[in-house]
Amino acid sequence: MRFECSDEVGHPPDLVFHLLRDDMDSLLPYLEDVESIEVVERREEEGGVRITNLWRGSTRKAPSVVQKVLTPDLVSWTDYAFWVTAARRAEWRLEPRVGGRLFECKGTTTIGPGARDDACRIQIQGELNVYPERLPGVPRIMAGALRGKVEQFICDMIVPNMKTMSRGVQRCFDDRRRAGADAAGGAQAGAPAGP
Repeated sequence: MRFECSDEVGHPPDLVFHLLRDDMDSLLPYLEDVESIEVVERREEEGGVRITNLWRGSTRKAPSVVQKVLTPDLVSWTDYAFWVTAARRAEWRLEPRVGGRLFECKGTTTIGPGARDDACRIQIQGELNVYPERLPGVPRIMAGALRGKVEQFICDMIVPNMKTMSRGVQRCFDDRRRAGADAAGGAQAGAPAGP
C-alpha cells in the first residue's frame, strides 16, 4: 500500500526540520496511538545524521480479536532514518521490533518551502506492506482469517501518525509560542512600576 501526505505548517523549514530530526519526542503528546519514542542511536555522518528511534505504539484501539494475540512488543517498531541536512529530507525504513517481518514500511519525509516565507510543507511518501501470516503464535489457518483485521490495525496505527505529523508539529510550535508569551507576560506583570 502506497501512501502520501503533504501539509503546510506555519513555521520556517529549518525550525521544523530540526524539531523532527533532533527533538522528535516533543511531538509525542500530539501523535495518536504512540506511547513513546526513544532514541537508540545517533551518528553524525557526512551530509547528515543517522538516527535510530524505537517507537512504542498502543494496542488500545485494536479489535478485540486482535488484542488477544498482540503484545506491546508487537506494536513497537524501529525507525532507521538518515536525515540529509542540505535537502531537509529523511530517508527512513521502519522495522517491527518482534514478530519476524510482520510489516515492511519505507519512505521519505521532506520539509520544503511553504506558500509564505515563515511556513513550510511537510511531505511524507511511503509504502507499507503487511504480512499477518508472519504473526508469531498464530496458526496459518487463523492468520488468513485475521489478515484483514491485522492489516487494517497496522495501517491504522502507522499511517495516520504520519498523516498527523504536520498537525502535531504545528500544535507543538503553537504551544511553545503560547508558553513563551505567557512567560513573557508574567515577567512583565511582575516588573516594578516605572518612575
